[in-house]
Amino acid sequence: MNSLFQLVKDKLVITWSDEDTDRKINNLIEDAEIALNHKLGVNLDYSKPGQERRLFLNYCMYMYNNCENEFDSNYINEIYQLRHKYEVFKYEQRF
Repeated sequence: MNSLFQLVKDKLVITWSDEDTDRKINNLIEDAEIALNHKLGVNLDYSKPGQERRLFLNYCMYMYNNCENEFDSNYINEIYQLRHKYEVFKYEQRF
């Protein structure tokens, strides 16, 4: 079992395992990775501890509860902080 899968299940407090739920969580993870990578402007590994993982897990929670349309306005500061962080990294790598 992949660690990101278990982290999302833990965040959503899903203690059971069945085929339908596991499929939904896997689809949610795939969609959340694509959406957050786009918002942050970089492809990330969300299984590593840190602000990126916290943001990812919260995005998954919003998606699971069908309210991802509220996510951006509630997490805009974190999104901007991470975008800025990776823009600086990209800039520094040019020199």
